[in-house]
Amino acid sequence: MNSMKVWRTFIKSLLVVLLATTGSGGIAVAAAARTSSGAQEASAGTKLTAEEEREVREMAERFIRRMQETNDIAPLVGEMFVTDYAERLRQEAIKKPLTLLSRSVVEQSSREELLRYQLALDNSLYVATLLFLAYKTAHPADDDDDEQEWGATFYKQLLPPDIIELCKSDPILKVLLEEETNEGAEESQPGAPLEKPGVIDHDDEPIRTREQLRNFTSTLEQAIALARRHLAAVPHKLALPDRHNGANEEENWSAEREAMKPREWMLTEEFYGYPKGTRVFCVNALIYHMDLIRVDGKLKVLALNFYMD
Repeated sequence: MNSMKVWRTFIKSLLVVLLATTGSGGIAVAAAARTSSGAQEASAGTKLTAEEEREVREMAERFIRRMQETNDIAPLVGEMFVTDYAERLRQEAIKKPLTLLSRSVVEQSSREELLRYQLALDNSLYVATLLFLAYKTAHPADDDDDEQEWGATFYKQLLPPDIIELCKSDPILKVLLEEETNEGAEESQPGAPLEKPGVIDHDDEPIRTREQLRNFTSTLEQAIALARRHLAAVPHKLALPDRHNGANEEENWSAEREAMKPREWMLTEEFYGYPKGTRVFCVNALIYHMDLIRVDGKLKVLALNFYMD
């Protein structure tokens, strides 16, 4: 996937345009996932035991319930992630830069800046999906399959005006937003990366300086705060398991658990500081894919990526 397609996919995910209805009536997020973790499925002789599968499912469900309580991944980092997650994230990002970041800005930035940026991305997808769920709850008759009609009008119906205007205040988000709403010509946008076949050129990503990184992160954080404020005004509390459209809460949770699909992998290359051959557990939770590692006998989140269904 080339650079332009990566950040187009990101903004579609961020603004909840690229969403599809699953066979069970739920919503699956097609997001800008990072490249593979370098893991391969474990051989038949080393599959998850029943006890391990239970542990992984319990970890995923705990993550989901805490996200429902907080609408924020930040406190979960201290509760559920490996203790040196920020440093491991930075070291991994130096090898494979995070979405939209050039290699040079990753190398210049502190682990705290990169963690803050990654949390803003993670949280933005979560609240954006809740905004989409709120919109669909209020407009159940709308057909969300026809992407051709999801232009500027759809954005303005889905997103509160204050969020749209805030996004336009950041030069990079403004470019992305205008592309997706057809309100600006792609060729006229300064700094827009060129279409290139093959792998991503990480030196050609749009965020190239620490100032751009800080501004982009700050804008996302402000947008997230606005989104939470709007969501708090929704008549009933929204929960992502509700996207399965079951007859009751238990049906929704049953579908959510089915979508978790716990499995085991063996690393084929170094990943977040762990060497090739390390045993890693994987599970889907809400709109995320989690890589789990056992530390001192307990499962911890090693990496979190957007889940592509």
